[in-house]
Amino acid sequence: MALRYRSTRGERVNGVGRLLILIMLLTSNSTMAEVLRLAGNVWPPYTDHQLPEDGLSADIIRTALGRAGYRVEYVQVPWERALLGLRNGTYDMLNGWPTMKRADYVRSSRPFLVNRMRWVQRRDSDIHYRDAESLIGYSIALSRGYAYAEELSNDARLVTEYAVNFIQAARMVLARRVDLTLEDERTASFHFERELKDVSAGLRFVPGDFTLLNLSLVVRNSHPQQAEIIAAFDREIDAMVEDGSYAAIFARHGLPAPVSLPQP
Repeated sequence: MALRYRSTRGERVNGVGRLLILIMLLTSNSTMAEVLRLAGNVWPPYTDHQLPEDGLSADIIRTALGRAGYRVEYVQVPWERALLGLRNGTYDMLNGWPTMKRADYVRSSRPFLVNRMRWVQRRDSDIHYRDAESLIGYSIALSRGYAYAEELSNDARLVTEYAVNFIQAARMVLARRVDLTLEDERTASFHFERELKDVSAGLRFVPGDFTLLNLSLVVRNSHPQQAEIIAAFDREIDAMVEDGSYAAIFARHGLPAPVSLPQP
């Protein structure tokens, strides 16, 4: 009986030991996972602390890089602070459009979705956009900090004003202070259903697109794993499209998934 008791006790000790080793390994793997800081401003439905998983873009980026063994922490700051943090190394990544101004301190992944930029007018207006010439004679409200804003504001033929954000710009259109404003279609539709719900019936999209902009993961050049991060992200996005998890993220955010990934 004594020998059997010692054997059972030994098995228990060995079992506890194996459990402790397993816990240590799991903890070690978790600790070793690279933590990447994704910076972004309030830009629903793409990045916003108030949304599930911090928004569509944050969810896609976190999922793709998570599959590759990284951990992503989303930090919400004003856009200019996000760019500054990318320059000085405070933040590691953001999701953004291609621009030559950032070429000296970042590198971008392949695009993972497309932003369809559209003009918004009053319901009783009948404006049709074809090119910059078709905007002459109309006043335009632009949101500060957007990449397209500089392109339009530099055109001396156009009458432009600035708003803090799309919500303010849309209300300027409704108040007849301006004729048009510009926003990503998903973002405008998001606000039409929420902050602008009481007045959205007075607004509508101008037929057609102003431009299509490819949204990519942008990683700072000073990050020692920049190339690996981008390669892993591109690889996992392709895999997510194949296995259906890419479309599932869009569905989780109540949005239709693109038929295919945009071309670089």
